[in-house]
Amino acid sequence: MDTTKHSEAEMPPGDLLVGAHAILDFLVGLGLPEDTDIYYLRRAGHWPIGKTGGDGGKLIASKRRLTRHAEKITRGRVADERERA
Repeated sequence: MDTTKHSEAEMPPGDLLVGAHAILDFLVGLGLPEDTDIYYLRRAGHWPIGKTGGDGGKLIASKRRLTRHAEKITRGRVADERERA
């Protein structure tokens, strides 16, 4: 997964992504497959994807938090252990 495509300096203004399509487009830009199920990522709780209030609420996510999460996944456990040391 190539997380270098979206450095913070290159990100369009505004950090908030609203709606599953906006989140999917951003994650595809980070290297995830186009058939990624955003609703599954939300239900599983491993990705920083939230939901606006109410039953008909939309999915929301921060570009910065999604990028950091993707970088953490690609670095793996060894890199996390080095950072703590």
